[in-house]
Amino acid sequence: MCIRDSSCGTGACAVMVAAARRDGADPAVTGLAVTYTVDLPGGRLLITENPDGTVDMTGPAVIVAEGTLDPAWLDSALSA
Repeated sequence: MCIRDSSCGTGACAVMVAAARRDGADPAVTGLAVTYTVDLPGGRLLITENPDGTVDMTGPAVIVAEGTLDPAWLDSALSA
């Protein structure tokens, strides 16, 4: 199954687990891992939920933003 999601990797894993439950798949019950494909703006992820409850995510890592932090802002935020 292919799921379209616009969130981060953590959100994509949560969506995959929710979709698996909606489909009646629960690796903790069946003992069989479940894998879904999740499409994000940064690329396609393969997400697997394992019977032990761990979730594995494989796919590209893409920088979607970058910036510069003003040290004065950080100082004021830490002193508040």
